[in-house]
Amino acid sequence: MRVLAANKFYFVRGGSERYLFELTRILEERGHSVVPFAMEHPQNEESEYADLFVSHVGFHTRRNVGDLLRTAARVVHSVEARRKIVALVRRTQPDVAHLHNIAHQLSPSIIYGLKAEGVPIVQTLHDHKLICPNYQMFVDGQPCERCAKWRYYNACVHRCMHGSIAWSCLVAVEAYARKLLGTYSRHVDTFIAPSRSLMDRMIAHGVEPGKIVHLPNAIELKDYEPRFESDGYAAYVGRLSAGKGLETLLEALALSPGVVFKVVGDGPSADDLKSIVEQRGLRNVEFVGYKSGVELRTILRGAQFVVVPSECYENSPLVVYEACAYGKAVIGSLMGGIPELIEDGETGLLFTPGDAQELAEALATLWNDRERSVRMGKEARRRAEREYGPDRHYEQIMSIYERVSQ
Repeated sequence: MRVLAANKFYFVRGGSERYLFELTRILEERGHSVVPFAMEHPQNEESEYADLFVSHVGFHTRRNVGDLLRTAARVVHSVEARRKIVALVRRTQPDVAHLHNIAHQLSPSIIYGLKAEGVPIVQTLHDHKLICPNYQMFVDGQPCERCAKWRYYNACVHRCMHGSIAWSCLVAVEAYARKLLGTYSRHVDTFIAPSRSLMDRMIAHGVEPGKIVHLPNAIELKDYEPRFESDGYAAYVGRLSAGKGLETLLEALALSPGVVFKVVGDGPSADDLKSIVEQRGLRNVEFVGYKSGVELRTILRGAQFVVVPSECYENSPLVVYEACAYGKAVIGSLMGGIPELIEDGETGLLFTPGDAQELAEALATLWNDRERSVRMGKEARRRAEREYGPDRHYEQIMSIYERVSQ
């Protein structure tokens, strides 16, 4: 089978790209071919189809009014993207198109191009974009569902896209356009939700139940050699931004001064978080910055446990899969899809999001009882082998492809 895989970036920028490349490898190792479609970018992986990638656009640089208007038009409907994906389809003749994150840089216009060429469409929902203009359902420090049932104007009222009234109104207009036209609801054959939490929220906000299926992410376990001992620290790995629960985490670490902790990642909240550490005199917290490849693997394998303290509706965080694959217990908040990946008391501990005292108790529990932490880590690895390995994922994804291709 030949699969056309569309995602705005063709390099590892976040969880959706990590899954994209993981799935590509799973398919290619089993004899299928994968044709990428993305935006031009200097960090992209090499591809023989790069000549049909859409031109690069940045959304955070200052430009003149004409450039802004052209960018706005591209966000709603990119003529270039539709033209190029049609050319790619005619060159490669895919059996199915698998969409990932396509909004803004590629735009939903590619859906119309694919349908015009008779290509069945599957889309993995890596975030809440289908029902929330700013992706996250998180505004002003709180989970937000104000835009439910066509109330996308709330994106403008609350300036929920980068704090900008212009960008917030643009994504609200985009949301109304695709809702009125039925861009996704009429033309995507099957949506894949990596978490039941996301699936249920999508259905509650109007996605047809028969068009969405639950399929957790996959992880290639042979790449993750477990290490059950630690190098004497716990870790957070992820973006440093609003909704990730990092202020709560720092408060919990202030209540647990004996827990040595590494914060791995970067993002818009980095300076504010470092200021909190300095002001509170937290000597047990170290910011190590963004890490990838061998450096990231070394940090994860050396951790006693991993913490995912999110206060937004997380989907199915890949860091939990990775921690489990390395044989690490995970402390996670009861938010979004996180509880689906952690068996409380078996593979980790769960706590109420935003509750620093409860998180501090969980940190102390696993830090002071290393035998229990190791025992949970071993069980986490066993669960990863049972439920998240590539063979099981391959069988399920092929079932979806074959069903929509009939």
